[in-house]
Amino acid sequence: MLNIHHSNRMERLAEALAEALLRPQSAPFEPETIIIQSNGMRRWVSIELAQRLGIAANLRFPYPAAFIWQAYQAVLPQTPEDSPFAAIESLAWRVLGLFDGLADDATFAPLQDYLSHADPLERYQLAWTIAVTLDQYLVYRPDWITRWEAGEDAHWQAALWRQLAAGDFPHRAKRHQAFLNRLKTLTQPPPELPARLFCIGIPSLPAAYLDALQQLAQLIDVHLYLLNPCRQYWSLIRAEREIARQVGDNAEADALYLETGNRLLASLGRQGRDFHHLIADLDAASEDRFEDVAEDSLLHSLQADILDLHNRGRNHDVCPDDVWTEAIPATPLAAGDRSVQIHVCHSPMREVEALYDRLLDLFQQDPDLKASDIVVMTPDIETYAPAIRAVFGTAEQAIPFSVADRPWRTQNPAADAFLNLLERPGGRFAVNQVTALLEAPPVQRRFGLTEADLGLINRWLRETAIRWGVDEHNRAALELPPTVEHTWQAGLRRLLLGFALPAGEQRLYREILPFDAMEGEQARIMGKLQHFAHQLFSLNTRLAGEKTIPEWQEALRELLADFIAVDDAQESEWELVCAALDELGRSAAQAEFIGTVPLAVVRAWLTRKLDSDPGVAGFLGSGVTFCAMLPMRSIPFRVICLIGLNHDSYPRPQRPPDFDLMAQHPRRGARSRPLE
Repeated sequence: MLNIHHSNRMERLAEALAEALLRPQSAPFEPETIIIQSNGMRRWVSIELAQRLGIAANLRFPYPAAFIWQAYQAVLPQTPEDSPFAAIESLAWRVLGLFDGLADDATFAPLQDYLSHADPLERYQLAWTIAVTLDQYLVYRPDWITRWEAGEDAHWQAALWRQLAAGDFPHRAKRHQAFLNRLKTLTQPPPELPARLFCIGIPSLPAAYLDALQQLAQLIDVHLYLLNPCRQYWSLIRAEREIARQVGDNAEADALYLETGNRLLASLGRQGRDFHHLIADLDAASEDRFEDVAEDSLLHSLQADILDLHNRGRNHDVCPDDVWTEAIPATPLAAGDRSVQIHVCHSPMREVEALYDRLLDLFQQDPDLKASDIVVMTPDIETYAPAIRAVFGTAEQAIPFSVADRPWRTQNPAADAFLNLLERPGGRFAVNQVTALLEAPPVQRRFGLTEADLGLINRWLRETAIRWGVDEHNRAALELPPTVEHTWQAGLRRLLLGFALPAGEQRLYREILPFDAMEGEQARIMGKLQHFAHQLFSLNTRLAGEKTIPEWQEALRELLADFIAVDDAQESEWELVCAALDELGRSAAQAEFIGTVPLAVVRAWLTRKLDSDPGVAGFLGSGVTFCAMLPMRSIPFRVICLIGLNHDSYPRPQRPPDFDLMAQHPRRGARSRPLE
């Protein structure tokens, strides 16, 4: 049976979930399955259940897409563990592999026109963009995929998909329809399915996933716990701009029955509106756990208006005749009401400074307020992370904090150093780039250097006037004058001759002036610098040309061993980079990609993998939580702060590719980053 629980408070939803878990299963040692959409929600749910039940154990927290595929496997035993279309990485390699074999006809003319002028990296980037777009079709437009595979539509995306899906590849759209058909014939759930299923804190699900959950509910109990800001039916409200576009000069506007409901909810709640419209069509038992809100502050008045779909005050500028909305009188506010505040600042640093000062005031006003009761969300966590650490990490009056949602690269010195190494071949080898590599702890450890050694090395590099370029040949390869002055070769030769032929920097040896400021143990440090430089500059040769993915894996593992060393405490950093290299080979092998690619393509793949995957640290610690806006927006905190809501960041700009058919033909419930 499908059960849908609505509330305007996440605490009430967690309470309902805890009550359901108290009812024992027939198999007491079977894990409970709770679908969530972020690490932050997983941690919050675990904490809430532990507080309410005394313990939270034997719980599985899959993401929606992962659970739906597991359900396909349970109901359709022939479904493989991994599909070639399940991961965008594999799908991108498969698309790239098809580029060289595209038919030279009018169907593929738009693709051929671009590919004829694209370098290998641009070809891979296009393959990735196409893969992302096709992946969205699989989730949000499975009917298109089915139609294309039946031979309908003649545009290049349909033709390309038919080539991609040639053979019996079990992609999501094909599995989904077979899954639904099979469920209709079952009277008992397969043993691989959980006895009951819970889903909490998810603001939106694709229509196909809702169909799957509704069909599963014929065999098992399925509970959806939905945060709903409004207890009225609000699925048909429209923002004032939408109404204006739809009405136009229509003299019969009254007959259209268009309503804004609550202006704030109508303008910012479009995605939730569309999701709850899909929910309303489901055959399910519904339970409401809404809480009334006392209108004793600006914040509570806003919440109460949204809860009951009211507009407080008149809106004569937009709706002079009050045709579309019924307003209620404005409520006077206390002069000291600070429940909603807007601070305008001139820079990210100033924003964070103002935030710090405001939090100190809040702690003084409310002694019971804890740092863990506060969340600070921003649409661009990477831009604000340095300012956050500069202000909160150095303040005299410390406020504990943690920063979540940062990519692995920023938390993993080994991964950061590895990616920096991959960016050096073919470049200028500027002195600041090379010294930045040496400053990475894993690189220092590999070459036996210390912080004190780096200070000495920096002085040598400055006094020998090394600026950029390996030698004159490296400069010539960059189409620049082939001079040796101020190159690494010139400076390192001066250091070597200064140790071998001390001459007070007064005599030249084969037109080289020895650098004399070196003695004793310093020669050992110079030797390590020479070894590092030799290894680094050899990358131009070691990583040149095109290789197959397995060959790149071998070459990059050797590079990792040559430049990166970690101790036991940092072993996980090394393992993460190795796992990324393993995944590189696995994704290409799954796509049956056997072509050769240059370093630029492999570097782009690894950078995306290590630079975009968020870590799991920083969620709901003992201090203020700084995070991105999406993962933790449903979690209740006593104080919610938003920073970085600038015109170019919020809503996050997103321009879909010109060939994105979903953008050209939108439907209710389709994903949109700006709306999220």
